[in-house]
Amino acid sequence: YIGNIFQNHQVYGDRMIKSPTNKFDTFPESNFIDASIQDGDDIIKLEEYADRLLQFKKNKMHLINISQNLEFLEDTFMHKGVSHPAATCKTDFGIAWVNKHGVYLYNGKDVSNLLEKKGVQIIKESEWTNFLSEDKDGVTETTPMIGYVPKKRQLIVFDDVKDRSDADPRMYLYDIVTQSWSTGAHNDSYKNIAVSKTNATTDWNADLIYMHTAGQVVRWDDTSKETSTFSFITRDIDFKSPGQKKRIYKVLITYKSDGASYVDVYSAKNRIETWTEITDAGGLIDTGGDWSTVELDITPDNIYSFRLKFESNGTTPADFEINDISILYRLKGTR
Repeated sequence: YIGNIFQNHQVYGDRMIKSPTNKFDTFPESNFIDASIQDGDDIIKLEEYADRLLQFKKNKMHLINISQNLEFLEDTFMHKGVSHPAATCKTDFGIAWVNKHGVYLYNGKDVSNLLEKKGVQIIKESEWTNFLSEDKDGVTETTPMIGYVPKKRQLIVFDDVKDRSDADPRMYLYDIVTQSWSTGAHNDSYKNIAVSKTNATTDWNADLIYMHTAGQVVRWDDTSKETSTFSFITRDIDFKSPGQKKRIYKVLITYKSDGASYVDVYSAKNRIETWTEITDAGGLIDTGGDWSTVELDITPDNIYSFRLKFESNGTTPADFEINDISILYRLKGTR
């Protein structure tokens, strides 16, 4: 199947043509397929998964059933189109793509927005708009691209296929297994983000690669490096009782660091952006590279929900790791 064709000196932006059986480079004029025509929307990319063809236009995605001799339109998803061919990729979970409204995954049955989890936004709409703004003020939109790392089962979303300013964040990483997001900034660890790029693909070794600038091919490398901008904030924890007050007694953190971590720990309650440091001066101490558990006392009472923030106060070493976090609390009675 090919789409957005030029034939007989005329452009058919919303037309597909399929080849005869076992003649993959032959496209007869009579074998055309029109899912929707004259809607002012051109085909940008075609992707296939199982016996479905995903026809991406600028503003919509058509799901076409190709399991039989006669193809038919199965569903249309508005506002789920793409602006560039590099905005889609194939994974072993389905087809993933990105646009100004979100990141989506078609798994053969449903289309889900990966910016949401169980009906709750993981990334705020304002943050996503800012991420895809050329000057980070919501005025000029960028052209995002997406790639897949098979070894880690991770999606990487870059803010633009082109070279642009160094405003952060420059990329988002989504872990399909944990269903969690993290961000990447423009620094030495991601020096190949602020360049004009080809679409991302995988090589013979299942590594994510793309080409940039003067034809240099680069491979995605997520090897840990020391940083002075480390910041990790947990989700808002309500202990499955959002309307009941709690008393937090202690936070137990199991971590390791071969050298001074320079990581301070802060707490905040009830979704209020007021952070209180709960570590002693110097933050989490050196554990000699071994796993160690630290107990941190919490003073706030009458808490409905609770968050923790880990943040660098210096250069955090590359081998700093957090294994688990436990919270000792008690539900308070209602009156």
